[in-house]
Amino acid sequence: MSILLYEDPKLSKYVSKLKKARISKGYTQESLSELSGVNIKSIASYEQNPEKLNAASVSTVGKLADSLGCEIEDIINKDIKKENEQQWDQRLR
Repeated sequence: MSILLYEDPKLSKYVSKLKKARISKGYTQESLSELSGVNIKSIASYEQNPEKLNAASVSTVGKLADSLGCEIEDIINKDIKKENEQQWDQRLR
């Protein structure tokens, strides 16, 4: 089940889906790091370069999605990197 994330009109369409989800929940990068167990530097990197999030392990992205109360599809780009495609298919089923 996918939840609808609040879209803040002040957030640019160029802001990563992860950052939009984090902000809509009222989390800082630090609080998301604490909740998910994902390093704060990684979260910052994923927000600045969403392609890095697409290349991250399924486990890492799953932790972020679970902490945000959303589905993986809500925070990654649709153009999933080919080398992770099988892992993503298994997680998204």
